[in-house]
Amino acid sequence: MDITPKKILMTLMRLEIGGAETHVLELSLELKRQGYDVVVASGGGVYEKPLQKAGIKHYRVPMYTKSPDKVIQSLCALRKIIRDEKVDIVHAHGRIPAFLCGLLHPFMRFTFVTTAHWVFRTNHGFKYLSNWGQKVMSVSEDIKTYLMDNYGTDPQDIYVTINGIDTNKFHPDADCKDVMKEFSLSEESQKIVYISRMDEDRALVAFHLAEIAPEIDRAFPGTEIVIVGGGNVYDKLEALTEKINAQIGRRMVVLTGGRTDIDKFAALSDIFIGVSRSALEAMSCAKPVIVAGNEGYLGIFDEDKLAVGIDTNFCCRGLAASTPELLLADVKRVMGAGEAEKKHWGDYARQTICDYYSVSKMAADNAKMYQDAVSERPIDAVISGYYGYENSGDEALLSAMLTHLKEEKPDVRLCVLSKDPKKTYETHGVPSINRYNYCAMTKAIKQAKLFISGGGSLLQDVTSSRSLGYYLLLIKKAQKHGTPVMLYANGIGPITKSKNRKAVAKVLSMVSCITLRDAASKEEIDRLGVSCDATHVTADPALTIDVEKTEAVDALMKTWGVGETDKLFGISVRPWKTCGQEFLERLAAAIDAVSQKRGLTPVFVPMKYPEDYELSCAVSSRLTVPNHVVLAQLGAAETVDLISRMELILAERLHSLIYAANALVPIIGLSYDVKVDAFMEYLGAGERISLEELSVESLEQVFETIYESRESICAHMREKHDSLAKLARDNASIAVKLIEQ
Repeated sequence: MDITPKKILMTLMRLEIGGAETHVLELSLELKRQGYDVVVASGGGVYEKPLQKAGIKHYRVPMYTKSPDKVIQSLCALRKIIRDEKVDIVHAHGRIPAFLCGLLHPFMRFTFVTTAHWVFRTNHGFKYLSNWGQKVMSVSEDIKTYLMDNYGTDPQDIYVTINGIDTNKFHPDADCKDVMKEFSLSEESQKIVYISRMDEDRALVAFHLAEIAPEIDRAFPGTEIVIVGGGNVYDKLEALTEKINAQIGRRMVVLTGGRTDIDKFAALSDIFIGVSRSALEAMSCAKPVIVAGNEGYLGIFDEDKLAVGIDTNFCCRGLAASTPELLLADVKRVMGAGEAEKKHWGDYARQTICDYYSVSKMAADNAKMYQDAVSERPIDAVISGYYGYENSGDEALLSAMLTHLKEEKPDVRLCVLSKDPKKTYETHGVPSINRYNYCAMTKAIKQAKLFISGGGSLLQDVTSSRSLGYYLLLIKKAQKHGTPVMLYANGIGPITKSKNRKAVAKVLSMVSCITLRDAASKEEIDRLGVSCDATHVTADPALTIDVEKTEAVDALMKTWGVGETDKLFGISVRPWKTCGQEFLERLAAAIDAVSQKRGLTPVFVPMKYPEDYELSCAVSSRLTVPNHVVLAQLGAAETVDLISRMELILAERLHSLIYAANALVPIIGLSYDVKVDAFMEYLGAGERISLEELSVESLEQVFETIYESRESICAHMREKHDSLAKLARDNASIAVKLIEQ
């Protein structure tokens, strides 16, 4: 699709001197040169004239304040501009413009994108005022990470560009005679130029430079320092420089105030000091540049500094703090260097700009974002569950769900609600949103063709009524916005409170489809009185995880000194309200007894860290037989592999039972919840003992029964597992049919 005919509205707070403002100016001018129709709205400023000179219309809109009257005025003005100009794409720069345009977006027909120029505060509710649009352009990789970590922004919706520099304007041969004359600068002196807004959060290095001026003068007499920019600490800086100049006995430090002819000041410098866009502009002028600012200190720019410079957009975020001592040392080094070395620094700096920071590349990056946003497909399905909590079972469940859905529909577009969106994306390669980011969740659910709740035991009140309420709220939210809802391989119950049972019955009677992981859940649905015709008993998706030998488990066996003839006894336990000291003693005694009798080595397999690990260690320490505890969480495939090497497993967590079924390892279910009983009944193999009944005698009795019948149990498990694995894949087939309706 050719988007050149599309009209683009740039919105920003002001058009005064600043990095983001210059970015918008250069982007608008370059897009105009490439044939795009661009208009700009802002609170106005010195960059209005260059826009108007290029034939770009500018509207004054007071988007520089959060005062209610200005917000209302801005909303009305933006609405009129978008309607009258027939705007197709709105590109917001800054938190307030993005917030305002985001309010209009649901009610007006335009494509909405933003640019993240900076890292904003996320405390005191500011996080929830941020709207990053359908797509967001980040000006550096570290800002992209910030968006993912703090807002759960889908990595597929984040683009990374650069602060594009007009290399024809910012050139070593730029004519700077008029500013030399205006400020009575000597043609013979070495000149240090620093450019920045003189605001409290930007001008730290300007004060450092003024402080070290006497030292520079002593080492290099006649040097002139030119500080360019205006702001809220300008008067304070002016008082300091007057004092410094008086101390030196001449006008060494020159303050220019705010300027728009930055190219001339960059060109007249022998050394440039600054960060971000100002540093890049000086680099384009082939000047040795010392990169230093409020957020950190990079130092003299050369080949060794390229990677970190690009990663931080030359803002120095996360680097060592700027200090007068660091600055003085680097100034002396540059000023004392030979001409060949200075030329090398300058030439490399300009080549860096030509290779990485051209304004045409910046425009191309943004055009690609516009193209993708205009032609964006809606989300096929949003998946909700207990994800991002370091629980092996739930992560395995999610992994299997994603695999099955992609098998059914290779181009399926999915989004997962997670406690840890970054980890979920890194682990599963799927876009993720923070499950507590109300605005982002609402937006995703509204866009989706299907809302999937599951899998797992989400609808139960044993954990808490609050947890149940959360999952019901999401289902109701989807229903409110007309998004079909599917319960995907859910386990239902226990739901003990009367009001909770009524709430579940009411909500589930309005969903499009319910698939359940076991027959017991279907019985509970019937008891609740849920009237959903499309209800199917399937199976847990994690039942499809294959058994494969893994290097991680081979390494564990080697570390433990386990040989091929050693017999392993798997143990997977979890904390529970009845698991006090007395229970731990009973459990340890029972494990000791059966292990000694059969010559087994207990291996504890925690499914959730650190809770299960800590409990496993507590039991392990009470054993008299040699045993092992898995120290770090394994992936689902590794856990299945480990369990496959065992003679038998005593398992409490549901997914440790499921992993054992995949590995065809006989199971003793340690029952603490109806879901354990339900799975054991559905599988039709193995035995179970309740937490209350566990003793040396009961475990020995059940153990002997299973141990002597291992072959027949495994044969039955193989047959049953194959049918369950097929049913597990049916969940995805049903979901895709709903997506494609």
